[in-house]
Amino acid sequence: MASRTTLSPNNVRRQWRQARAEADLDWVTPHTFRKTVATLIKEETNTKSAAAQLGHSSEEVTDTYYIAKPVQAPDVSGILERLGSHPSSQGSPSKENDAHQ
Repeated sequence: MASRTTLSPNNVRRQWRQARAEADLDWVTPHTFRKTVATLIKEETNTKSAAAQLGHSSEEVTDTYYIAKPVQAPDVSGILERLGSHPSSQGSPSKENDAHQ
């Protein structure tokens, strides 16, 4: 049976840095894993469950700092294409609907 030895925190950190460097994953940190876990749990359940998993008392902290936000905006091209449509096909917007007045 192989003997077990306890690794010192410094040795674990050194091995972790070395493994990340060799895999070109210097950007991966324990915080990266926490953010990934929070995002996956939120996508499958909700923010409350993600906060509980991370041990947060506030869902706000989890949502603000741990749950990844979409990188790409939703596809609203159909709405924007109406801006260029012929006035007789869609009608012109009324002045009372103009949000910039």
